[in-house]
Amino acid sequence: MLGISIYICTFQVYTEAYTCPSIRCHPFEPYFIAQSNGNYIAIFSTQPPFKLDKYKRYESHGVYGFPIKCNFSSDGGVVASGSSDGFMYFYKSNTSKLLKKIKAYEQACLDVVFHPTMPNAVASCSWNGDVSVFQ
Repeated sequence: MLGISIYICTFQVYTEAYTCPSIRCHPFEPYFIAQSNGNYIAIFSTQPPFKLDKYKRYESHGVYGFPIKCNFSSDGGVVASGSSDGFMYFYKSNTSKLLKKIKAYEQACLDVVFHPTMPNAVASCSWNGDVSVFQ
């Protein structure tokens, strides 16, 4: 199979050339993000007709077939992603600009999650099962 489809509630379909192991809705704005195995995070509107933002996406991190996930901070201002290179990547949500990357593991960093009430704390996990908390 060459790709998958993301199904929206109205059965409108967007066909992505790569699999998308993670989808997250922005906590306040009308869009969602989809982590693509094409090594980027795509941005889609949650309003009909659910369009892909062709001019902006989050790039620099690598997925390369790992089940890498992406997440928003609780205020929606930052997007975090793991990466196949073991780094955590942080992007400014509204501009998709890379803010920083932090080396977390020697193997792939699969997920980065913000603490719900302590905005400077994040938890992450690696391909080999390690879990870490960073402040």
